[in-house]
Formats: sequence, structure tokens, C-alpha cells
Amino acid sequence: MWAGIASAVAGIAESWIDSKKAKYEAEKTFQMKMAEMEATWDLIALRQAQYSIKDEIITIIIFFPLVAWWFPSLRPQAKAWADFVTTMPYWYQMVMFGIVAASFGLRWWFGQQGFKIKGQK
Repeated sequence: MWAGIASAVAGIAESWIDSKKAKYEAEKTFQMKMAEMEATWDLIALRQAQYSIKDEIITIIIFFPLVAWWFPSLRPQAKAWADFVTTMPYWYQMVMFGIVAASFGLRWWFGQQGFKIKGQK
């Protein structure tokens, strides 16, 4: 009798362990597929960039304050541009980050930074 009970308990435990292993393997496979999809997306974005001038325009806009700072007569405009961007809502700044990330294939880096929407945990 005790052998039957022990066998049943062992069977339940083995079944539970197998289900945990299966769940872990499924999650692992899912995460690998997601990483592969993100890498593919970045590669496609970089390939498509050769047919667009938006990356050049974005680069000019982003680096304008740095280049303008070399010219004393342009420093007020450079400072005004930087001040303007810092006054924009957080969501707008995140959109700007997203555009840069997508344009230059940096989604993986921005994803690792853990940017959060204010108010969310």
C-alpha cells in the first residue's frame, strides 16, 4: 500500500518537474526568437537606410548644437535648440530616441537602457 502511495506521489512530482522544464524551454525558445527578430529588424533598417536621406537629416539636427558651438556667433542658437529639446515632454523625447534608434539600427542599445515612461514602475 505504501509503495503505491509513494509511486503516485513520485509520479505527480515527476509530472510537475516535467511541466516546469517544458515551461522553461518554451520561454527560452521564445526569448531567442525575439532576439533574432530584433536583430533582423535592425539589419533591415540599416539596409533600407541606403535609399533614404532621413538619417542624414537626423544627424544634422542632432549634431547642429555641437557644430554650432565652434562658432561664437551661433552659440545662442545652439543653446536655444538644446534648451528647447529639454523643455519638450518626456514622451516626445522618447519618440526622438526611438527615431534615432530605428534609423541607425540601435534599437538593441536603447532597449538595454531600460527607459521607462514616467509614472510606470
